[in-house]
Order: sequence, then C-alpha cells, then structure tokens
Amino acid sequence: MSNLFDALVTRDKMDFRKFLAEYRRAALALYQATGDTAYRNATLTDKSFQRWRNGDVGRPHHPTPEILNSMFGRPADELLTPCTDEQVRSLLAVADPVLDERELAMTARDARAHAAEAAAQQLPDLSLDQLEDDLVHLVRSTNTKPPHLVFMTARELLGVAMVQLDRTQVLSQRRRLYLVAGQASALLAACAFDLGAMPHAFELTRAAALYGQVAEHGPLQAYAHAYLAVLYYWSGNPSQAVRKIVEARAFPGVGATGTARLAAIAARAYAHRGQADEAQRAVAESTADRGPARDDLHDGLAGEFDFSPERVAMSNSATLLLLRDGHGAEASARRSLELGAAHAVSSKQLVVAPQARADLASALLMRNELDGAAEALGPVLALPREWRGAGLTVRVNAVRAELASPAFRGTPVAQDLAERIEDFTAVAAPKVLGPATGTSRLALEGHGG
Repeated sequence: MSNLFDALVTRDKMDFRKFLAEYRRAALALYQATGDTAYRNATLTDKSFQRWRNGDVGRPHHPTPEILNSMFGRPADELLTPCTDEQVRSLLAVADPVLDERELAMTARDARAHAAEAAAQQLPDLSLDQLEDDLVHLVRSTNTKPPHLVFMTARELLGVAMVQLDRTQVLSQRRRLYLVAGQASALLAACAFDLGAMPHAFELTRAAALYGQVAEHGPLQAYAHAYLAVLYYWSGNPSQAVRKIVEARAFPGVGATGTARLAAIAARAYAHRGQADEAQRAVAESTADRGPARDDLHDGLAGEFDFSPERVAMSNSATLLLLRDGHGAEASARRSLELGAAHAVSSKQLVVAPQARADLASALLMRNELDGAAEALGPVLALPREWRGAGLTVRVNAVRAELASPAFRGTPVAQDLAERIEDFTAVAAPKVLGPATGTSRLALEGHGG
C-alpha cells in the first residue's frame, strides 16, 4: 500500500533536502501569518520523511498537518492514509496540473539563493533587483496564468523574501523585502480566494496588511484592508466589510486608481447591507474622473493590483444586481465588455470579461430575455477549468438562480442552460480544494468577486 504523499513527492522529484526546504518555507509563511511559534521552530528528520512516504505513521501532531496542507493543499489525513495504487491515480487525476518549466525555475532559484548565501552579510543589490523583477513579472502575468500557477510562484517568492530578510539588517533593503513579501502575500490571498480557500485567503491578506504596516507603505495597506472587505462580504458579514473600507480609506498615498477600487468595493458592501443610496453614491464615485494622482502599487506595479475602468464597470454590475437594478447592471456589464474589447488585450478576456458576461446574463434574465442571457453566457461556459475561479463560479450560479423564476419553468432553453451551468461548476477551480467557507451561502445570496 502506498499513499498520496509519496505519489506527490515522487511526481515533484523531491528528495529529503528539497522537501525540507519547502517544508521550512511553508512553516515560516504560516508563522508570519499566524504568529504561532510552533511554525517558526518546525523541522523534520529524514527518518520521519521516509516513514511518511511508507505510510508507517499515525496522524502527526500540530504544526505538521497545517504545514502539509499549506504545501499540498490537501489535509494530512488524505495525504498519509494508505491507499491502493488505483486510489492514488484517482486522487492525482484531480490534483494540480504539473507546472510547466517548474524544474528549470526551481533550479534557477536554487542557484540564485546559493549565490546570495555566498555573498557578504549585506545583500547584493542585484539579488534584491532580481527578486523585485520576478515579482513584477508575476504580478503582470496574472491575466495569463491561472491561479494555481500564480500560487506556486508567489509562494516561492515569499519564501525567498523571508530568507533574505534574515540576511540583512540594512533598513532600506529590509523595507524592499517587506514590500515584496507583502505583495506576494496579497497575490497568494487572491489565489486562495479563487481556489475556494476562504480561511487561508483571510490569513494571507492579513499578512499582506502587516507587511505593509512594517514597510510603512500606505497603498499596500489600503489594498489589503479593502481585500479584507471583499472577503468579509463574501463571508456574509457586510457590516465588517464597510468598517474595513473605512479603515482602508485612511491610509495615505493612495492614487486615483486605488481610490476608484475602494469606492467600487464600498458600493458592493453597502449593497450587501441593502443600503441602496450609499451604494449608488459609491458607484458614482468609482466612475468619476480619476485625475493625475498615482501610486506605485495600483498604477506603478499594476497587473493584479490595477483596477481598470472595465474592472470597475464589472464590479459595479454585480453591485447593481444586488440592488435588483437590472437595467443599470446590464448597462454596466456592457460597458465593461466594450472597454475590454477596445483595449484588445486578449488575456483580460479570461478574467474580467467572463464575470461581466455572467452579470449581463443575470441582468437580461431579470427582464425575461432568456435567449440573450444564453448567448451572453455561452463563452463563459466554454472556459477551461483552471479559469473558473470562485468569483466567476458564484456569478454563474446566480444565473442559475435567476433561471428558477416561474417565467422560465419548463422552457427547453432554460433547462439546457441550467444543465450546462451544473456541468461548468462541477469541474470549477475551487473543486480542487473543496467548497470554501460561505461559498454555498453566497451562491444563494448574490454576487461576489
């Protein structure tokens, strides 16, 4: 009898040295996120590693289960329970896809880490430059890389930043590393959210906020607190979401793009609370002329941290749907699609456009335009599994909820569309980790993301 742990370690070509490095990196990340000293001192022997592979072990004690779950995205019981080869193959069939060029990337990072260790106590600026360049490249590739691939790279960058923080006491270098760690944590939080792991998204977002505080970086703190607001209203706590937005607005140095993002998130939080007037005012604020103010996160680094006009319009369409303003939601969703098409950036069609299309379908169903809704949703239902994140999945499920209206009962088009939606969600990205806390409730309540 083998187990899933041995299969995954074999697949990733991990000997004990490589596994221990990943194990310590994951433990440090959990320590940074939780403050639990058990993670800071976590280690492992080669003997224990081999026992895990052989299945000759009971359920390990804290903090091992949490570290293994962080590394593989699976409970320790599932990883270490003996099972047949056929069961292992079945479990691997739904595991994360093998990462392209991973071995090359790991080799390059190992070489760079070893070179940094050989350098003087003060880190060479070239090492920090390379780390920041890697982070910029990752942030700006989130529209072309699905969440599970972004997660793997962001986790490695966070680990490098934490290791390098232990190797320099130069304040300017430490601030740069805290910013990288905070931005990587923010990316990891977004990936956790997309993959349906809400508790981990909260932890990672709080870590990003704390890194921003240590670095005294207002835009990163504002971004993280606003993302906490998103997570709160997704978890059915819009009052706490509104409080987080108020906190986010207090941080200095946020440019016009970041301000528009805060307004759009505030609008959704107010809509979840049923405060229509406040929501409408925030929608208007989010679409106001942005002016010249910029900051180095939302505008400079951009990518995942950007909040383009088409993204604002997409967010506002969900807000207006919560207010049952079908005409306004339709106009906002169409505006998002028009802006995205005008930019002619095909990668954005994998992120913003599908969510806008789902909102458009819901808005059309409010006006009993079934054929139009089916046409709008068609391209969304054809998306590959890895792009079916939690935000999009909930939006698509909201379309299915609209299809339950008596106006569509017994209609072949409605029945066909509902079945296609069930097929879509059955293999959505969050299924890799299982249902997220609050996701089922949100699927019934309305829209997120």
